[in-house]
Amino acid sequence: MAAVGTVQVQCPDCGLDVPITLEPKSTTGYGDKLMIVMEPDYTDLWAHSWTHEP
Repeated sequence: MAAVGTVQVQCPDCGLDVPITLEPKSTTGYGDKLMIVMEPDYTDLWAHSWTHEP
């Protein structure tokens, strides 16, 4: 499935907000409600963390 949106995650080292994408993993329905489970893709956050000096 394709990514459906982005959210901001704060870098624990520098405090910068890094956008990450969300991908739907599963859906279930309960009556007239639809529950969608989203999984974050932390690739961009990891790439950002590598820019910090050790």
